[in-house]
Formats: sequence, structure tokens, C-alpha cells
Amino acid sequence: MRQENIKKALTEAKIYGPDSERYLKQEKSLTRYLEREYKTYLNNPITLESTGVSTVEGPIMDQTEDLMDVHYDETIELFMGFLDTRYRAYTMAYYGTNGDDKISLETAQYQKFRLIAERAQIQGNEKILNIGCGFGSLETYLLQEYPGIEIVGITPSKVQITYLKEKMQDSTHPLSNRFTLIEDVFDEAIVDKLGLAQYDLIISIGVFEQLLNMKLMLELISKLLRTNGRSFHHFITSQVVTPQVKLNEKTVIGKYFPGGRIWPRDEFSRHTEHLDLVNTWFVNGKNYWQTLDEWHHRYWKSIPSLYCDDFNLDAIRHWNEYFLLCKAMFSPLDGTFYGNSHYLFCLKP
Repeated sequence: MRQENIKKALTEAKIYGPDSERYLKQEKSLTRYLEREYKTYLNNPITLESTGVSTVEGPIMDQTEDLMDVHYDETIELFMGFLDTRYRAYTMAYYGTNGDDKISLETAQYQKFRLIAERAQIQGNEKILNIGCGFGSLETYLLQEYPGIEIVGITPSKVQITYLKEKMQDSTHPLSNRFTLIEDVFDEAIVDKLGLAQYDLIISIGVFEQLLNMKLMLELISKLLRTNGRSFHHFITSQVVTPQVKLNEKTVIGKYFPGGRIWPRDEFSRHTEHLDLVNTWFVNGKNYWQTLDEWHHRYWKSIPSLYCDDFNLDAIRHWNEYFLLCKAMFSPLDGTFYGNSHYLFCLKP
């Protein structure tokens, strides 16, 4: 479809780009609405127990296959159409303390990984397990920066596995050396396969939004760590408990992340039965807003190439609304309500 025909079709379908007046008005309106909601949560606090959600029962994660089907196993062309070109990282980039540095997405992703490496106390000679390795973005960074590191990554996504295997066969790519791929979900059944007491550091980035049983997860991690081992995790959190902690069909974002959770930021810190908490940090949500905004602009520019054979208005609307909802989620209260939390644990003596 020609460029002018695409523009006409999108306008007729009332799908507007991230720089359009109508889109910006809609985002601003949604942001104001959510800010009022967040203030209500802060002024009328509730407990996690009142939501009916437990962090010590059930499976480690839920609806993994559904999540892969509706989100992570979209086409590789889609993700390459908006992710950074250096790491292909599908998680928040770091634009500085207040999330407002004027830098490229590629530089901001580099800064995110550098910050994580610092906070995870990476020395450069560790054996690392990455739970939910995605497109190998953390691996790419670490293998380039630390020539003595060995990394094992695990993912159930067919699209990610295909991408990773291709890069592992490319002798010029960092993933071609010192990286091992495990094609599976992380649960009790995988522990023996991964190897007991084999890792100096176990890490996850943008995965524990799908975590249900925190106690069991940290117990399994403790079994995989060597003496003096560490565990570092980066995932989306809220300032306080919200009624929408469980992302189900009743929440607007639930259709994009079935089985997901947005945990209050102090909940994970409570689970010290198997690991000792060393430190926690909060990363301002403006960093995620800026990441999503850049993704949205790149996606919009990629529409002609992404849908040249099948101009799918429903798919375009789906992703356009996804970026809108997510940006509006992180923007209110200057990025202090929703953002990313970092947690560093160590194995008990």
C-alpha cells in the first residue's frame, strides 16, 4: 500500500500517530484520569491481602503460554521495528535519575545495563543465569563488557529462541561465545537441568511482572546459587498496593499481559526466608515513559514496512493503544507512582 493510502486508511479508522493533536489530547486526558486514581490509592491505602492476591501460594508464574501467544510471540519484524538497534531490549531504558536526559534510545539502553551491572556488583568473572533472557540484550551487553563472564539464558518464547539461535551462529555477534540458551519456562522442573549451586549471580529484567509465588521463586534461586551468590531483579512496581495489582480481563492493560501482576514496591523485599536483602532502588517511571514514547515513534514509522503485505488495521490499533496506555500509566505524579524497582539479594551464610 502506498504511503498516502496508508495515511488515509489510518485517519478513516481514527488511528492517530504519537505526534498528532488528537493522540496527544487523548494521552493527556488519560494521564489526568490516572493521576486522580493514583492519588486516591495514596490517600486511601489498602492491603495486598484485601485484593485476594497471595505471594506465597500457587505456581511461580501463570498463563505463560497465553502471554507468549498474545504478546511475546508476535513477529520478529514487529519487535525489530521499534526496539533499539544495539541490544534489542524490550525493557525500560535509563534516561537519568529523573528520566529526562536527551539521549538516544540506544544510549539509554546502554546506561540501563551499566546501572544494573553496577548494582548487581558484577565483577567480570561470574557464571550468570538470566531468567527470561528475551532477545539476549543483557547478554549482549555483558559479553561485550566483561570477557570473563559466562551466561545461561532461559526463555519459552519461540520468536526469541529463533532470533537467539540465529545470532549464536553468527561468529561476529557476542552471543556466539560464552552464551548457553535454555528453551523452557523457569519453574521447579527446570532446577535440576540448570544445575544446583552453579551460579554466582541470577538475574531477571522485566520478567517478574509475571511472578506469582515470590517465596517459591526465591527458594529455587537459592538452590541454584553458589556460596556467596547474589540475585538481582528489575521489574515494574507501584508505590502502594492498587486494586488492579492483578492484571486480568477487568484491567485495560490485562489483555496485553495475561496473568501479570504489578506489585507494590516493598512486597518483594519482605521475602527473606531463603535470601538476605542487600539493597533496593526505585527507578523513576519517566524513564519508562520516554522509552515507550521512542518505541511508539519507531513503530509508527515502521508501519508501511510492517504491513506492506497485510494492512491490518486491528493490529495497528492494538499496538497504538498499547503504547498509549503504557505511557499514560508511567507519567502521572512525575513518575513516582509506577516505575521499576531494583532488588539485590545474597545467599544466606
